[in-house]
Amino acid sequence: MGRITRIQYKPEKGRYWIFIDGNYCCSIRERTFPAMELSVGMAFTCDELQEREKFFWKRHYDRAAWEKEAVRLGKVKGLIDAIDPRAAAQVVGFGAGSTEFIAEHPKEAGRPDIEVVTTDARQLPLLAVEVTGTEQMRGSSYWVRPDKLEYVRAHPEQEVWLILHYAEPQERFVFIRPSRSKHYQPVEKVIRGAKEHYVEFTDDSPEVVPCELFGRSVIEQIEAATS
Repeated sequence: MGRITRIQYKPEKGRYWIFIDGNYCCSIRERTFPAMELSVGMAFTCDELQEREKFFWKRHYDRAAWEKEAVRLGKVKGLIDAIDPRAAAQVVGFGAGSTEFIAEHPKEAGRPDIEVVTTDARQLPLLAVEVTGTEQMRGSSYWVRPDKLEYVRAHPEQEVWLILHYAEPQERFVFIRPSRSKHYQPVEKVIRGAKEHYVEFTDDSPEVVPCELFGRSVIEQIEAATS
């Protein structure tokens, strides 16, 4: 077992270089470094430190958080299934619905959790839905990770929606239809000691629409696919 012997901040790179037993091991992102609580003298092998940095965000949110995410996913799936008997929500996202730690990353960041398909034998794809949100809503804005919006830009051929679910102070669904052409500017948020970046939406944002509009979109996609 080695020990951290030096931590050097590289402002031009936005990263911290970590040395173990005098040798360079790896670099840590500036936005995650505070939450990792690393200090000189801590015992680590280089492999352990690299693994901890690579999967920091997955481990940062404990099993209880993943279980809440699974509940959110089930709520949104139920809402979509109730719109029209000709459409069904299928869970397809990386690790979606699982409460277990998965020691790998998805092949494409921001890939939606749900694919809505027709309920006939062909199961024609209609649209995709990314599920997000928190158990308790704080403030009046809605936070969305930039990679989810970048996925929309990268797939102009696909109809992609975001549905946010909040359980408290009262259950609420928020429907966001991102622009395929707009470049969204993220803002920095500090969560559990780590710096994260989100794009903020409000009820005044043109992308935030009523549930009825989402329902109409599903039906329109059904009609187009089966005509």
